[in-house]
Amino acid sequence: MPAINLKRAPFVLYGMVFVIVLLGIFQQVFVDTVGIETPLKDLRHISLDDELNLGAWFSSMVMLCIAGLAALIGILERHSSKPQNWPYWMGLAFGFLYMSVDENIGIHEVTIDPLRTAFDLSGALYFAWVIPGAVLVATLGLVYLRFLARVPRKFAILFVISGSIYLGGAIGFEMLGAGFAGSEGYDALGYKIFYILEETFELVGLTTFLSALLTYFGEIHSYAALTFKKEMRAGYVNSEK
Repeated sequence: MPAINLKRAPFVLYGMVFVIVLLGIFQQVFVDTVGIETPLKDLRHISLDDELNLGAWFSSMVMLCIAGLAALIGILERHSSKPQNWPYWMGLAFGFLYMSVDENIGIHEVTIDPLRTAFDLSGALYFAWVIPGAVLVATLGLVYLRFLARVPRKFAILFVISGSIYLGGAIGFEMLGAGFAGSEGYDALGYKIFYILEETFELVGLTTFLSALLTYFGEIHSYAALTFKKEMRAGYVNSEK
């Protein structure tokens, strides 16, 4: 029966992140030194800024994988001897599915102009979506405290670390870069540095979380199996761990 070596997946994922970040840095250096009046234009497809580029595609795919894996774990745990966490796993699944869509079409950006205009925001809050974003993150953090207390300690630590890395980029460096974008424009060196750091932290955080989920699945549900007949079923073979 074909098998997937879950231990190798993180190395492949981190390798892809390294290449994407390296290409993004090259794109910015190329534009700053050579300009855009070349056959290559601005090489936006490998840029780390904005959407519709390699980095956004990779992030979206990782989020989709996280959503699928979280849903599978939720289904398995719902039918296990300890089903308390399955609603949390399904919440993660739906959350990351939404994030995957948002990464491609930028739903959160719809809130920027209305909030900025309504509250006359500038500086670190120039990208105003971080306000509802931070409130949502804080709320979910409180809701998921019980979930973190129930999973094995090493996985709780990994989940918190990966989430902190991701949020450090998505909100932390986003706010730092916003100060430069609002006052000096998008060509400011400070903005360019912080958007590269932002995307790097997001990519590393997502990859770390997916790697942690793969390890969790391999250790906690090592006897899990999928069967495909008229419908897909997730269950265990031999015994349940």
